[in-house]
Amino acid sequence: MSLCFCYWYYMFCVQSIRPMAQPNVTLIADLDVLKDDSAIKVRVINLWNLFSFYNKDELFSIELILIDEQGTKIQANVTRKNIYRFKNILKDGLTFYIKCPSFASQRMGGFTLTRQDHKLIFVHEIVVTECYDFSGPTFGFEFVDYQSIISLVHPENIAIDVIGLVVAFGEMVRDNDDKKKHRLNIQIQDANGLQLSVNLWGDFAYKMQHFLDNNPHNLRIIVILQFAKLSIWRDRPTVNTYFSVSKLFINTDIDEINVFKKSLDGDDRPDSSTNTLTRMKSNKVSEHDDFMVNFQLKTISEVSIPLEVCCNYKAFRPPGANDQPNADGLTNGYECHNKDCTKTETSVIPRFMIPLRVQDSTGTVTLTMFERDGKYLLKKSAKDLFNKTLQLGFSTAFYPGEINALKGLKLAFKISNTSMSQKGTTNIVGTSQSFDIGKADFESQDNRILKMQFLGQTTT
Repeated sequence: MSLCFCYWYYMFCVQSIRPMAQPNVTLIADLDVLKDDSAIKVRVINLWNLFSFYNKDELFSIELILIDEQGTKIQANVTRKNIYRFKNILKDGLTFYIKCPSFASQRMGGFTLTRQDHKLIFVHEIVVTECYDFSGPTFGFEFVDYQSIISLVHPENIAIDVIGLVVAFGEMVRDNDDKKKHRLNIQIQDANGLQLSVNLWGDFAYKMQHFLDNNPHNLRIIVILQFAKLSIWRDRPTVNTYFSVSKLFINTDIDEINVFKKSLDGDDRPDSSTNTLTRMKSNKVSEHDDFMVNFQLKTISEVSIPLEVCCNYKAFRPPGANDQPNADGLTNGYECHNKDCTKTETSVIPRFMIPLRVQDSTGTVTLTMFERDGKYLLKKSAKDLFNKTLQLGFSTAFYPGEINALKGLKLAFKISNTSMSQKGTTNIVGTSQSFDIGKADFESQDNRILKMQFLGQTTT
């Protein structure tokens, strides 16, 4: 019985890769996902396994990225019931003719690895034949310009490829028992001098660390991170490895890295093969320690408010303009209407700010919160709140719910002393970060007393 089964299994596998005449090939961009008789000519440029959530040893599916000769990519999937047919056939780097594929839609709004709305499914009827005349790309890199990442133009919901010179690296962060959550941060630089922060997780972190440990630190290190995920936190972009999907190339002898090395040779260095690496000191602190340990808590009465005549964008407006705010307008030819101002600026950069009136048991002060920190606290940009206010009307009775939700919160603020002003009895202080002090755990006696003051309680 077992011999019969083995013979049947062998014939099934052979059928999957049986030779066939070269079919009429359709490019991925031209595929009609409603048809099931298409044929494509592709290379596997990435392959990884997904295991069952309930049984880590049970293979749930095989995932692939395929690329055609035109450079168009599509994600593919081998479902559990067909794994036995294709597990030993599909290999990273090999090329195939694939006939009669099926398609399924990608998850709407989710993170995607290609620009296609559908993914290819290896079903029972599919026919796979090895191809020996593929002339398309080997890796299919699509490098993203650093500036589009730094300026927050590039979307976060699609995978990116980046290439750069490693100029700095940090310490391995092992704050979790799960090795997959260990992290190594590196800084990479493009040929124009722009830099990106890259987080390597798990095996990728240890691969980079092993390379650093076994090579001199003056060695010029070029890396490519393919199928990475862009994350933006408080308007600061970071490129991250994405589970086991990403691919990391370190000084690999491939055309893309060799060409990038040559692009760096214009800096007139005596030895273009060397580079100085900077080891970054770990500055990882918890939000609690950042507020409660690294900074001394003070009451409002203890905060020094220097007097400084300072113009802000509210003081500028075009001559003859009315007072109606505009969220998108950027008009040149502004003049200052602050009588105490001696500056003669004729153009401005609009910045949204949120004034917060806060109080403790010692006094009251108005804090000015700008876009980045306001978005972190309110979970919505100041521009969106401004437009919402325009719709509701400029009245304290119609503040957006996100603003009203701040009333009554007990917060600690880190404030900046670089740009302050005083007008009458209203103090304006620039703020950089906030922390929910009502949930903080104060251990020292001094901090407990301060907490009572912040929360309006009586100290003893």
